[in-house]
Amino acid sequence: MKKGFTLVEILVAVMIVTLLVTMAVPMYDKTVEKSRMAEARTLMKKILESKLRTLDMMDKENYASGLFGFENLDVSIPCVNASTGARLSRCTGETLYTKDFKYTLLPSGSVSGSEAKIVNAVCAVRRKGDNAGVNFLYLGELETNSDRESFLCNNGSSGGSCDLYGLDSTASGWCS
Repeated sequence: MKKGFTLVEILVAVMIVTLLVTMAVPMYDKTVEKSRMAEARTLMKKILESKLRTLDMMDKENYASGLFGFENLDVSIPCVNASTGARLSRCTGETLYTKDFKYTLLPSGSVSGSEAKIVNAVCAVRRKGDNAGVNFLYLGELETNSDRESFLCNNGSSGGSCDLYGLDSTASGWCS
């Protein structure tokens, strides 16, 4: 008696594996995007908390005139060169880039939403992939309700991306 698999058995096994992979890839992509978003939210919260601590210690006129940037913050951020992707030893300016996002420090009162004027915020834009251009805004406090934290999403150039992150799309783009 010969040992081994028949051609039909091998084809059935290949079809089952193909079916499982076809079902698993979209779930994997969604999980990776949610993981990147969780990382961005954590970093945005750290940036905003550091910004508020730094503003408490410095002359706020310097911030209003555009002299305040990431180099003033007391938090370490893994920033990269926007065009080459090479890691930078120091983040400077009001905009920085990471592998997946562009972060911007927004001056106090610089953005108005339908619910309230934003007192302090950090903005992030998804740089790459299917969700490139999607805006995220982290509000440390709102003028009308200072104890509430908010995280907002705007689809940017691609519809439905906020749904992928489990967020409602609101208002308009906050940074580009």
